[in-house]
Amino acid sequence: MKNIIIVLILVGIYSCENDKGTIKVQNKVHNVKLESVNWGDYSITYSLLTGEESNEVTIEDKKGTFPKINDLSFYMVSSGKRVYLKTKSKFQLDVDHNLTIVITDTTAVLNPSL
Repeated sequence: MKNIIIVLILVGIYSCENDKGTIKVQNKVHNVKLESVNWGDYSITYSLLTGEESNEVTIEDKKGTFPKINDLSFYMVSSGKRVYLKTKSKFQLDVDHNLTIVITDTTAVLNPSL
């Protein structure tokens, strides 16, 4: 009886495991800082100077909820001015994958408040 309970507990733990992937962002926009960088509802980093890369962030959720597809939103700061932007493209994170999003001078963005 004790062995059956242990097996049931192990099966329960195994079946409740979450799927996950990792994401990081690189800022390759000249002479700007990116602040409050988010991928959908997931916070990636507070601030990235030109040439910097965020730490890897693990996105973990229930099995069957991947792939996850979101745009990247951030504040772009330059010469004392700050504007909120979102990428026009969406980025897909699959289970057990490492996604690197590179923001460059030519990345298509929009200002949702306009």
